[in-house]
Amino acid sequence: MDNKSEEHTTFEAYNEQINIWYRANNIIRERTELYCDFLSSLLNLVDETYLGSDIIQSEEDIANHFTWCFKRVLLNFENERIHFSNNLDNYDYLWFFFYKGYYKCETENKYKILLEYFNLLFQYDKIKAPPELESFMDFYKILDQNLKKIN
Repeated sequence: MDNKSEEHTTFEAYNEQINIWYRANNIIRERTELYCDFLSSLLNLVDETYLGSDIIQSEEDIANHFTWCFKRVLLNFENERIHFSNNLDNYDYLWFFFYKGYYKCETENKYKILLEYFNLLFQYDKIKAPPELESFMDFYKILDQNLKKIN
């Protein structure tokens, strides 16, 4: 068997396993896209409105900025008739992630890195390593639990 054939067989086996895993965890393709949009919108608003660590210095100011961005994104999605509850679990998880990954990160291109991370993490057909699957599931479950099902 040549390398191309082995790679194709390995990819097919992975796809079969990931599809079983998606079904077992009730992962829905359309929701992965929605949740990626939510996180990307939040990141975009945080980045566009953050005045920098030289202006926003205190923990309280950082928390207030994130809270304002979070509520604004919830409102923007509500305007599109997509409702998320303003649940503390949802907020706390995202707050901690953004606090460490954005506000306290000193990497110059953190916006681009985080945006690529969300896009790759939520790409339905992308091969994911176990740590990526774990992060994906954490984000997915929290956002899914807070998506209001409206009949």
